[in-house]
Amino acid sequence: MATRTNGAPEFPLGNSPLLHVFFVALWAIWAALMVHEYVGDGLGMPAFLLALLLGVLFGIALFALFTRTEGGGKAKQLYDDAPLGQRIGITVVLLAPLLALAYGLSTVGVSTVLFQVAFISAVVGHHQAKFASAYAHLQ
Repeated sequence: MATRTNGAPEFPLGNSPLLHVFFVALWAIWAALMVHEYVGDGLGMPAFLLALLLGVLFGIALFALFTRTEGGGKAKQLYDDAPLGQRIGITVVLLAPLLALAYGLSTVGVSTVLFQVAFISAVVGHHQAKFASAYAHLQ
């Protein structure tokens, strides 16, 4: 999301819904390959599907937090206005709890594959919610 034209963001894949459907299809293929590779190792299909669903819902909830609440909008504005060095610092600080969570889950015995699936699904959910909102404003 680099530049804005008429208030609508430009996405790396363009503003065409077909390209974003391809992105979702690519995510679904990735999820199917992950199921084929890891679910047989005692992970369990319900846990995998729950990680996919909760990841997408978490990404959509983050998008709603940043766009619909005053505090989230203020945080997004501060991040967008920050220079590159501060953005990198903020990213490192926000990644530390995620890495601690992944380490904590692995020590408790929860597979890190579930964490990876939930994280990537959250990224996909956030991106698709952002696109759906921008596309609705273009119409």
